[in-house]
Amino acid sequence: MTAARPDRTYAVVVGVERYAAGPSWDLPGPAADARRFTAWLRGHGVPASHIFLLLDPLAGAGGPEVDVTAAPAGREAVQEVLTRRLPALDGDLLWVFWGGHGVTDPQGHRRLFYADAAADDRRNLDLDAWLTAFTTDLLPGFRRQVWLVDSCQTFVEDLGFARALPSELPPGGDRLPAREQFVLLASGPGQRAVNDPARQTGAFSRAALAALAATDGGCWPPDMNVVAETVIGQFNEGAQRPTSLWYRSGAGDVRHLAFPAPRRREEPVPDAALTALVNLLAGWPTMADRDHRQLVLDGLPTDQAGAIRRLAAPRPDIISIVRTSCRYPDGLAELVRALADVEPGSLEQSELKDWADRWLPPDPGV
Repeated sequence: MTAARPDRTYAVVVGVERYAAGPSWDLPGPAADARRFTAWLRGHGVPASHIFLLLDPLAGAGGPEVDVTAAPAGREAVQEVLTRRLPALDGDLLWVFWGGHGVTDPQGHRRLFYADAAADDRRNLDLDAWLTAFTTDLLPGFRRQVWLVDSCQTFVEDLGFARALPSELPPGGDRLPAREQFVLLASGPGQRAVNDPARQTGAFSRAALAALAATDGGCWPPDMNVVAETVIGQFNEGAQRPTSLWYRSGAGDVRHLAFPAPRRREEPVPDAALTALVNLLAGWPTMADRDHRQLVLDGLPTDQAGAIRRLAAPRPDIISIVRTSCRYPDGLAELVRALADVEPGSLEQSELKDWADRWLPPDPGV
């Protein structure tokens, strides 16, 4: 990312700790992290008037005092900034920091909940849709952008939501040349982002701020590839792994994802077919054994296997394996291949082949 001037830098900083859904959604930390990030921006010469700070803190929320007036982080306030305030501005660089609850929808889009999300109206921002929108003439003034998002990417169906998430897409626009966008996410597909309520911080936010601070004194903005490598390197073990996305438009669109985001095939396998696959696998004697199920996962691509939430009981575990696999390009085909070594030559394998022949596209390598 090329050099920019701090006095021509703008930022949207969101920290949501309290939701209309009630105390069960309380999340101590994001507001404090938002203030810490705001203080870091101010320490690097970004004018206070260039920072849109949107907070819904819990009582006693920490973080440093900042000289930026905060507005609420409900849908109307966030949309006002994204659709009206930012498009009217012109700058060298835009930072976006968001801390709060998030999920991944069945299409693989990351959703971030507004502060006024309620149990019966889970208002949310479609992060993937807005990332795309901000590379178009919807936002003509910022060629360079850095997004830091500290939220979970839990699969929405794993949460047992009774209703589908409401969907609201940004206005369309024409792609613009010379757009550069770097995104660093707290977690990988299907993963939760660790939060430390005692310290009032997210594990990702703490690591990202430390990595940014370590670059102080260099160019503006910091080398985000170095920052990403530092942050991701701190999460090699455990259930959380940050992910990075880099986009640049030029002679042709270039998009690089350090850890692939899940998505469904262009023609999703129907739910009834997925249920049939679950029923089929649940009837295999070997799949009742957790060690055998683990052997199947060992045969999957690393990113796909790592995103699968493991459950103790056989059937729920199989549901998790199937439902997660269907969100990856060729994920179900990979699962069928991994199952090939389980009960080879059996009636079960014949039934699996029949299912694959009906619901999966032909393997181009055959």
